[in-house]
Amino acid sequence: MGIQTTFAGIPICLSLKTHAFSVAAELARRLSTLSDQVFLYATTMSLSSENTRDLLTTLARFEIEAADRERALGDPRSPQLAQAALEREAARQAVLRQAFFQRDYAVAQEPLKHVAAHLGIQLPEAGCEQAQLLAYEATRVLLDNCEEKARRDKGIFPGPSPYFARAIAEETSPGVPAQPTASAIAEPPIDKEEAMKLFPRNWFASRQPGPVPPAMSEEAPVSSERPEKKDIRELLRSRGVLKSCSPEILAILEKRGAMTVHEGFMVYQAFKGAGFGEEWQRHQKPDEGVGERWKKSSLPALRTAGKIWGEEFGSTGWVHATEEDIEEAIKLIRSLPKFHGKGNKYTAASYRALITKVKAREAAAMDAAEREARRKGCTNETEIRDLRLAEAEPRIRVATYLRLVRSANRVGTMLKKLGIVETNPFDICTFTTREEKSLKATETTLEREPWDDRLNELLDTRVFQGNAAGEADPLFWMPLIGLLMGTRMEEAAQAGPGDVQSDEGIAYLIVRQALGDSVKSENATRKIPLHPVLIELGFLEFVKRAKKRGDRRLFPSLTRGANKGTYTENFTKAFGYYRRTNDVYWHGLDFHALRTTFHHRLSDASCPGAHRRKLMGHEPLDEGERAYSQKGISIASLFEQVKKIPFDVSRVQTPISGFPERPQEAQGLRLVQGSKS
Repeated sequence: MGIQTTFAGIPICLSLKTHAFSVAAELARRLSTLSDQVFLYATTMSLSSENTRDLLTTLARFEIEAADRERALGDPRSPQLAQAALEREAARQAVLRQAFFQRDYAVAQEPLKHVAAHLGIQLPEAGCEQAQLLAYEATRVLLDNCEEKARRDKGIFPGPSPYFARAIAEETSPGVPAQPTASAIAEPPIDKEEAMKLFPRNWFASRQPGPVPPAMSEEAPVSSERPEKKDIRELLRSRGVLKSCSPEILAILEKRGAMTVHEGFMVYQAFKGAGFGEEWQRHQKPDEGVGERWKKSSLPALRTAGKIWGEEFGSTGWVHATEEDIEEAIKLIRSLPKFHGKGNKYTAASYRALITKVKAREAAAMDAAEREARRKGCTNETEIRDLRLAEAEPRIRVATYLRLVRSANRVGTMLKKLGIVETNPFDICTFTTREEKSLKATETTLEREPWDDRLNELLDTRVFQGNAAGEADPLFWMPLIGLLMGTRMEEAAQAGPGDVQSDEGIAYLIVRQALGDSVKSENATRKIPLHPVLIELGFLEFVKRAKKRGDRRLFPSLTRGANKGTYTENFTKAFGYYRRTNDVYWHGLDFHALRTTFHHRLSDASCPGAHRRKLMGHEPLDEGERAYSQKGISIASLFEQVKKIPFDVSRVQTPISGFPERPQEAQGLRLVQGSKS
């Protein structure tokens, strides 16, 4: 018996190989069910794996061949146009990476439609799982194409020209009969597969296989393969960092040298944030406090460095970064605008695009300045040059440049010392003392200067003339504390009512490391006598009222910054804004300059060095001074130096309402007036 069906309009009878009707009926029923399932699968799975491969391969080939043709037949172009083309590719890469970040792969839909139409392939219905997977892979292809195009635009190709390869093959293998296929070569599968992507097949056909070392038998693992997870975990455990690895960080480390540059920075950030030091070659014990301190001081800069280096190298594996590309990235960092990322004026799709944007704006402003000068009849070329230079937009300072470049080497050093990678291609991201000195000589250095007579203009502004925002206005008290007591900004901002104490009848502020607070170093923990002028302005009454209210901080209106978690981060902005809006802003004359003024005035008053270093929170000169400063300098001796700092109290009005005229008598404290200026 048989079953009849139709194929292409032709009836076909298939034998069921049975004469029993009941068996034949059951076989027919099963075959019908099976054919229905096959039909359902064929109609719901619109793309076979072969079609998917053809689509994505053709998409990649179209992009590469079109770019190669344009590169070969295009007209010569200036360095500026060539650089602009690279910037466009960098912007495209940034858009594609953003697609992965947002998990929105709509950017690949149009290219897929064009390729599918060319191949006559029906794309799956939009929104279905297969369509989403296809869009994801297509976006990866587009990103790989962008990176490959950028490399080829710089003359970096994945292998030699096929003509060059053929010439070398003929030269090195004269008279050797060609093998019928490359598959006859006894090469390890991974090496062969990778090589076939780079060279013509006849390159392998013209070469004889070399002897296979005994250790490289078919059963032996290829040495380039990644070690098992157990190996990497044991390695991390031996360094004490395994328990600090999140699943994401562990997955990155298991890639070893294949991890991207951005991923390498992620690992470094995770370990430093956990409180590890730089001695990666030995077992370490993390400390949460050390990690929190590192986050406040160094994390923002490292994030910026990670973004810059990550953008430049994209999906390139850490150990595959070339010296040429690293040097190109270093040049890029040197051109970075000082205010990058601050406002629309200094924001772009990528750092390369931002630099191009700033250079174009800068050039236009320079040209306009020159045209205006010549229109007015200026013929002095030196003056015109100065006018052009005045339009230059500031770049990052040398210290920032050095830090951003060196960060890549720090990450690479960590990976190498941990045993994750064998080589660190970023070890060229270092500078000798001579190089650093030469770089710093190229910029205008602004030494820390004390305030001059312009301090009087600051004191004439509204906050100091009876218009403070309440008795706890930090804009009134903190600049005076910095000027008269030499505190750092964070030291004054984090002070609480309990930090104001007295000894021998002398009030002082204790600067210390409390929970959640920050001091610069061990030497920064110290006692600073209150200046008599602050007491005369009612500072002790202000402290008394804060204690009565139960305030934890003297300046409760201050908040910590989102990036560094310090009060300094936000008060710097507030103090800068106040100076600008009141026309008392001069570059270099900031809060720290008030502390510098205190330091200079101590020196002018012939303050002994040990006393000066103690008041400033600087490191003692030697061990003898260290012992003396810890036990031998009394609060009275320090007060004798502080009260030498001159200040005319009549220049400012206290924000303390109802304050008595003679606060020193009300507080029962001894007050010694300082000299006035």
